[in-house]
Amino acid sequence: MLATALAASPLDGCREASSVEQFAAAATAGELAFADLDLPGLLRAGDDAARALTCLDKVVGTRDAAAFHRLLGLIAFTRHDLDDARSEFHAARRLDPSYQIPESVAPPGHPLVALYDESALGDEGQLEPVQAAGGGWIVVDGVRGSPRPTGISVVLQRLGPTGVLEGSLFLPAGAALPDWALPPKAISKRRIRTGLLIGSGVSAAGAVASYGLAWSAHQQFWNLDDPAPDNELAGLRSNANTLTYTSAGLGVVALGLASLTVAIW
Repeated sequence: MLATALAASPLDGCREASSVEQFAAAATAGELAFADLDLPGLLRAGDDAARALTCLDKVVGTRDAAAFHRLLGLIAFTRHDLDDARSEFHAARRLDPSYQIPESVAPPGHPLVALYDESALGDEGQLEPVQAAGGGWIVVDGVRGSPRPTGISVVLQRLGPTGVLEGSLFLPAGAALPDWALPPKAISKRRIRTGLLIGSGVSAAGAVASYGLAWSAHQQFWNLDDPAPDNELAGLRSNANTLTYTSAGLGVVALGLASLTVAIW
């Protein structure tokens, strides 16, 4: 049940909304069940938390998200999946660093305490910026607009453009983002090179055309066989000078873009 609920789409219809209090209560119940060595109760708490997560009516806080990660860590620990438990504990510690496992849950020297302490040195991977497809906001582990660490699991929630919560899900470490939470589009190096090449070519063509027009104005100014009227000479001289400067400027731009293209090739 836990795996099925965690994999459910946040946009699936829910019969009724779940409150953040229900979500937090499930995590607390799981911790108490672990303390009582009640494995069925621990697993039931995990199912309840997962069910509540997919139908939440509000954004969870960082401490509630941390409690959920600890619950998943406890479940992984009972299954002897220490890597997964360590990862979930690290996800919890980054959100609630002051929390310590109560002695009523695991006394000092217990392997669980040692693993929890060890998780502080865990790696959360790369930080991946996320944005809401179609507008709105993405909340990562209770933090609005936060990047998503790819090396650990997160609670991912989407707020619509009006601020209404539209969905929540658990995203495992390394999993692809859902279609409603996308990373900002990156411009490929190939597209950058293409743009620079086009810009360089257009600038070079403009430089050549400007120089050609400047030369034409220059020739008309100095044409003694068919001299221009005296009232046009000032204009021809001004055009020739302006076009010459324009040609030189465009040439510098073309050269600069060409050099930048070579530098990033």
